Amino acid sequence: MAPQPVEFPITPKFGAGLRLFFHSQLFVTPPLPTKSFANQTVIVTGSNTGLGLEAARHFYRLDCARLILAVRTVAKGEAAKEDILRTLKQRTDGKAIEIWPLDLSSTASTLAFAERVKTELPRVDVLVENAGINTADWVIVEGYEQAVQVNVLNTFLLALSLLPKLNDTKTVFSDSQPHLVIVSSEAHRLTKFPEINAPDLYAELNDRAEFSQQPRYQATKLIEVLFTRELVARLKSPSTPPVIINLVNPGLCTSTLDRRGLQPPMVMRIMRWILDRTTEVGGRTFVLAASAPVSSHGEFQSDGANQDVESWIYTDVGIRAQKKVFDQTLEILEMRKPGIARESV
Repeated sequence: MAPQPVEFPITPKFGAGLRLFFHSQLFVTPPLPTKSFANQTVIVTGSNTGLGLEAARHFYRLDCARLILAVRTVAKGEAAKEDILRTLKQRTDGKAIEIWPLDLSSTASTLAFAERVKTELPRVDVLVENAGINTADWVIVEGYEQAVQVNVLNTFLLALSLLPKLNDTKTVFSDSQPHLVIVSSEAHRLTKFPEINAPDLYAELNDRAEFSQQPRYQATKLIEVLFTRELVARLKSPSTPPVIINLVNPGLCTSTLDRRGLQPPMVMRIMRWILDRTTEVGGRTFVLAASAPVSSHGEFQSDGANQDVESWIYTDVGIRAQKKVFDQTLEILEMRKPGIARESV
């Protein structure tokens, strides 16, 4: 019997994606951000280390009025703050940097953080959602595999919870053009995303037998792209949207993303030595996306400019896939915060 056709036949163009990746890593350096963030309130999740810390350092250097380091461990956030102040002595207003607890593996923590933002901050001009994990460990958190929980479900729970606050900032403060930045990856190009063909995408992602570290990370990065694109499509924004929503690819950087911290093989270490960007250079991309023009709305930013996502996403298969991803994700988010769709979409 001939195999039945799949509903979502996804065929990534691996060669084109790899050429794009190597060209970016070897021949392109994102420019140093120079646009001022004066008067602005900026939130960066996962900002006690790595790319998030370096992005926060840039925001502080560029004169943001209030910088919220949203971190799982407050003590590590305080150490990050001291590191920023030690390297940027031209600013003496250390009280502009605040440490707020946020654990995206916990829905309660995510909602509490969002509520605190809405209550305590008069304005939010930039939300950079950087916190994420890439792990080989199989762990179920609140009923979902942990990378799905952190990289997708509670990332978008926070985004949709704070989208009304970003909208209000645009309405109240005439000097503001708010940005919601979702940190994604070129890894979205590397998966055939077989899980999308299951009736229940998230039930399939909970099948331990099908779990593997890099395919799972790639899938979560693709889901981020698909959900964000569908969100922007459903918002039906005018030519000048109240909030610019975009995705950003920092490139391959030296970071602490892999939670296990295992030593890779020698060949991989040599390749990473050749290809890796520093965290400072990678952090630039977040800041560039957070000040990108309206033409970046709904787009994938790489090296400080718009870049096409994987080509199949623009086809009928991609349009249907992003609708399915959006609907099934929103269903879970509604259970976590009833009315979230009505408030934000």
